[in-house]
Amino acid sequence: MSANTVDILIFIPLIPAIPVIATWFLPWERWIPRKIPNRIIGPYLLYCAFAVWYFKQSQWLIVGIALWGIVVCVIAFFDVRKSRQSREARDWPIADGQVLGTGQSQNEDGRIRVTLTYTYKIRDERYGGSEFFLFTNAEDADRFQAECNERAVKLHYQADRPEVSVLVREGML
Repeated sequence: MSANTVDILIFIPLIPAIPVIATWFLPWERWIPRKIPNRIIGPYLLYCAFAVWYFKQSQWLIVGIALWGIVVCVIAFFDVRKSRQSREARDWPIADGQVLGTGQSQNEDGRIRVTLTYTYKIRDERYGGSEFFLFTNAEDADRFQAECNERAVKLHYQADRPEVSVLVREGML
């Protein structure tokens, strides 16, 4: 059985995944989800699902890779939306806020997520918001969380909708 041109063209983009799959359990491979953006990993996983389907592999494997790719694509979509909102917020008015509390959880990729909940007052009305920060090191996350409790923060808020706010992150980490 010989490979035709289409088989080779479909297989070539899978070559970078082969060493990662072969060495996934090694500690130096854990950098991949942290360094390569989700907007690249998500579509790549969807392509891998297509290639696995094309080469007639297990349906469970196809569905698993496809679902993983869809989840990463959705995460990438929200990351892009959040960064776009942060860029737009630079022109919004600034207000002072107060941290109400923090929480900590671990993502599926091993990163630690510290969620910061804050409150602020605009025209005698109180509003609230929350944002999260990602850490690869538990000690850094614990230090950041301890420093943030009961801390004053600055934030941008939308003038016509003050309930929409974005935390000023400069100087927080």
